[in-house]
Formats: sequence, C-alpha cells, structure tokens
Amino acid sequence: MMRSLYAGVSGLKNHQTRMDVIGNNIANVNTIGFKKSRVVFQDMFSQTLKNATAPSQNKAGTNPHQVGLGMSLASIDVIHTPGSFQSTGKNTDLSIEGDGYFMVSDGEKTYYTRAGNFDLDVNYTFFHGGTGLVAKGILADASGKIDPTALIQDIHLEQYVSTPARATTKIDFAKNIDSRVAPQVETLTSAIHHDQLTPTEVSLNDIPFSNVTVIDSNGVQLVENAADGYSINYATGELTIAAGAATEDYTISYNKPNYTLSVLAYDSKGDTHTVNVHLAKIDHNKWTVNTTVDNTFVSYGQGMLEFDPVTGDLINSTVTNTIQTIDGAADLDFSYDFSNVKEYAGDFTITFTGQDGFTAGYLEEVSVDSRGILNGSYSNGERRQLAQLTIATFANPAGLTKVGNNLYTVSNNSGLPDEGVPGVSGRGMINPETLEMSNVDLSQEFVDMIITQRGFQANSRIITTSDKILEELVNLHR
Repeated sequence: MMRSLYAGVSGLKNHQTRMDVIGNNIANVNTIGFKKSRVVFQDMFSQTLKNATAPSQNKAGTNPHQVGLGMSLASIDVIHTPGSFQSTGKNTDLSIEGDGYFMVSDGEKTYYTRAGNFDLDVNYTFFHGGTGLVAKGILADASGKIDPTALIQDIHLEQYVSTPARATTKIDFAKNIDSRVAPQVETLTSAIHHDQLTPTEVSLNDIPFSNVTVIDSNGVQLVENAADGYSINYATGELTIAAGAATEDYTISYNKPNYTLSVLAYDSKGDTHTVNVHLAKIDHNKWTVNTTVDNTFVSYGQGMLEFDPVTGDLINSTVTNTIQTIDGAADLDFSYDFSNVKEYAGDFTITFTGQDGFTAGYLEEVSVDSRGILNGSYSNGERRQLAQLTIATFANPAGLTKVGNNLYTVSNNSGLPDEGVPGVSGRGMINPETLEMSNVDLSQEFVDMIITQRGFQANSRIITTSDKILEELVNLHR
C-alpha cells in the first residue's frame, strides 16, 4: 500500500484536531479569564531508502534517501498571555495585572483561575461565581491587621459581621492656636476679710479656671493647700482660705479659658460622652489645659502646653490622661495628642482630627482594593481590614492542567505554586471592578481556520490521488 495514503490520513486527523482547538478558542472568545490554545505539528519518522555515504578521494558523498511517513502533533500549548480588562462597576469583580492566579478551594483541593468574578454569599463567604468555590487568603486579626506570612485559608467573614464597642484611649488635635491673644485674667478685688477663727469661702464662677493666685494686702502670696494658705474645689469653684491664714484682705486672680474644644468620646459600652477641652493662655507660648466630661470638671486631663517662640512647634506637654468614672462601664481613660498643634500669629483653627473609640456596629459593605485587601464598612462609621486575597505564580504556567469552569490544577510540569499576597515576589496587583477577558484574537483564529481548512483539503487530495494510482495498478491485468 502506498505510503502517501498514511501520510494523508495523518494530515487529515491532525488538521481535524487543530480545527477542534480553533473552534474551542472561538467558542470561548467571550469567556472571562480564558486562555487560548494552539496546535504545533511535527513530522513523523522517515523511512530510509539509502543511507548517506561519505566522500572519497575521487567521489563526492551522497545524501540519505528518506521518505517521510506523515505528521503528528508536537504539542497543544495554552497561551497564558493576559487578556484585556473590562470595567464592570462591581467591586468584587477582580482581575490580576501581571503574573498570578486566584486561589479557590472546595475545602479539600486548591484550584487556580484568572477569572475574578467573586461575590459574597448570605454567610459572608467570599466565593468564586459559577463554581461556588471559596476564595483563599489571609484573615485579619482582632485588631484588623493582616500578617502577610500568616496561614492561607478559606475566606469566611462571618466573624466580622459585627464589631464590638471600643473605648476611646486617645484624642488627636491639629492646626493653629493664635499666639496674638492675651491671657483672660479675672480678678476679685473686693475686700475679703478673714476673722482667723473660721475658713473663708469664695466662689469662683468661671469653671474651669487655672493659674489661681491669692495675695494678701501685704503683697504676700498664699500657698495652695498649705496650713496657712488656701484650697480649691475645682469642680465647684469654691476657694477656701485657711483659718490659720493672717487676718488680712485678699485679692484673688485666675485665668479663664480663651478657647473651648468639644469632642465626643466613647466608653467601653459604646455610649458617647461630651468632652470639653479648655485652653487658657497664661503667658507667652504657654497655655493651660483643663477638661470637663459631660459638663463635670475632672481633676485629670490637666496640664500645660509650651510652644517654641521661634518655630511655633510644641516643645513640652504636661497634660495628664483624662480619667472619669462612668456608671455601668469601665472608667474612661484617654490621652490628648497636641503634637500637630502649632502656635502662630494666625486665626485659631485647632480642630479634632480623630479618636480611636467607637460604638458597636454591623457590617454593611465589603470592598476590595488594589492589594487584594477586603475592607469592611460598618454602621458605626468604622472601616477595618477583614482579609487579603492571595494569588499564586508558577515557574511554568503552560504546564497547568485545565479542568473546566475556568479552573486549573497543578501538574507534574507546572511546578509548585508560589503563594502569597499580591505585589510581592513577582506577583501581580489586583484591579477591582474589572474582569480579564479572553485572550482569543478572532482575526488570527479566522486566518488559522482558513489555513487549517486548506491543509485538510490538501491532505484529502493526497488520498484521492493515491487512490487513483492504486486503481490504475489494479487495472493493469486488463
């Protein structure tokens, strides 16, 4: 039987395979994350009719005489070039810009995909649409921090559905306090006669006040809390001159607040409390701080701020933590941060810039950023990190095995996955609100289809022509 028949048959079979691959590519032209395939042919072994001979002194060498016996498939390669990105407007639709594959799991086996159509189910599980497989990543700890080296696991967010209340521990301020203002000094000049037998009480109405001085008619300044001095109830404004003080008339002066800042603080149950911070200038570059909580003066949260006369920067703060007992909750205990406050000759612009407490809240929305971090927005206005998607890269992506549903698995020739967070060790970044489209080029596929059709047609002509030759041979006996 003629060898050309077998060559033609091999050509028909393998061109049919190529046509099957082209058809599959075209069928998946709109399949997200799809990677096209190509067929590579190679010739089969050849029958040697005459071996090559070496040249001699008087004769040239001769080449071998060989007849090819057809062709076969060299490979069917998956081309893992990226597809174009399509904007969807849905935040849980993700694509990878660069190398890497999303990791999804059925609880036992891990699969890899470039199709990033993810969503959240009723149990707050982040899953892969169409397959229901759970996305894999790293979960945040109780404080909302993510350790990139932590265990990679299925992303179940039910533990983050609610967030407990957190008491305020720090209140931050920033911007300018006006250096041009003068101290607001209040002086009681009326005679306050002391009979030396009983203490004398005077009411100071401007609560809170600071920098109190008590001077007798001889110009002697009394010492606070001394046996022959005076004492003050800062909560009520009552100043008491001791019974042991000299029988004199007294002049009392004190500084009233120039400014008052009002902010909210949260206790351990999430209840809000009004904190008023009173700032009183007592000298150049020096301000006292006093605090009232829920309109009640507290003996903490007091001290002095001192600013650099040249730069206007804060150079010293002796303000203590504010501590206040709260019925039914833990004591409030928080500090002030004035490090970003300046003292310039400009308008008073000090503003509250943040505090770390909040009331209890419930998860309302989950969004994903370019690092693959899932951020939760809560009903109390808080926002915290919940988890971070991980992706995997391979030494030989073309070696991955397709298993359908836009999924791949590891094969013997793909290499083991290098798993981790996006943007590290050659792994790509995440594009939220986009999907990666198929990398099929229709114009190229149509050209390949025409070439394949012609190849198939030519191989079929080999068979018909060989058949005619055989027919002539059979008819020789006539």
